[in-house]
Amino acid sequence: MAGDYSNNNDLPVEIGGYFGLDMPDFGDAFADTIKFQSGRAAMRAVIERNGLSRVMVPSYVCDSIIKAARDAGAEVEIYGLDGSLYPEKMPLFLPERSALVYVNYFGLCGPNIARLLEELPPERLIIDNSHALFAEHSGALASVYSPRKFAGLPDGGLLRLSPGSQPVSPGEEDCGSFARMKYLLVRMAYSAREGYADFNSARNSLVDNSPLRMSRLTRRLMRSIRWDRVIERRRANYMVMAGIMDPVNDLKWSIAEKDVPLCYPFAAKGKNVNKIKKELAGLDVFTATYWPDVLPRARANTIEATLVNETLFLPIDQRLEKAQVEKVCNLVLELMGKYPVKN
Repeated sequence: MAGDYSNNNDLPVEIGGYFGLDMPDFGDAFADTIKFQSGRAAMRAVIERNGLSRVMVPSYVCDSIIKAARDAGAEVEIYGLDGSLYPEKMPLFLPERSALVYVNYFGLCGPNIARLLEELPPERLIIDNSHALFAEHSGALASVYSPRKFAGLPDGGLLRLSPGSQPVSPGEEDCGSFARMKYLLVRMAYSAREGYADFNSARNSLVDNSPLRMSRLTRRLMRSIRWDRVIERRRANYMVMAGIMDPVNDLKWSIAEKDVPLCYPFAAKGKNVNKIKKELAGLDVFTATYWPDVLPRARANTIEATLVNETLFLPIDQRLEKAQVEKVCNLVLELMGKYPVKN
């Protein structure tokens, strides 16, 4: 059947021969998106294609987004956040060829996006939904997503555009996905700890944000995931953790009906969060870090400083059962008593 290709995955329909990995195909849950090798590449493509010369970026953001804007040729202006993670000082006017990037932090900042759309022209707003894979495209100029933060994928970025945006279509296909697969296979066969160096190597390989088309490997892997179950389990786990941790959390969060959180951000002001994190890792409970590269931009006694220095980002993902979520909560509460003072 040479030359016969499936309609959905750009792969040849072949009969016989050796076996490949036996993976289900549930279809493309993100068929309405433009697919890149990374979220940062999608961000760069939007800025470049729309000719943006000035981009406002929050202080609390991964350096890769700032780099993507600068690599696109834009001047970057950093803005701060208030206690609700809303821009501290909204610009009264955004001139042509400029835009404000806002991050849907932890998938829990939908109300802030709605408010921004009331205060700014939609064509001046880019939403970074790297923490909010299932958030709807809000009508902003563009929404950028990072599926690898929500499932075992080597790379990948998604983009949704509004009609007013210039069309973006990456040409050359990313060929790095096979090399980035190692950490996923090591974790499957051995452990997360043994695969961590390969995880960092895979992440570092995405430093080049020149826009490329998502690899066929990553697209096929995405089709094998039951994203509906990802949504259901993440929401359920978040609610279990919130029921236990909300009363002692120094940051207050609310989850809307369609929110699918990345994690549970738990702020413990005055506690030695770094020691708690290390103790958790010693017990094979791993928590993410968002983002140490913010520190040079973070002023003392700000929300950015609290998030970097005094917040644990607790896992609530689809791999966890209710009992495991409760175990994480109990461990954190126990360790808070063990390390009551930051030093």
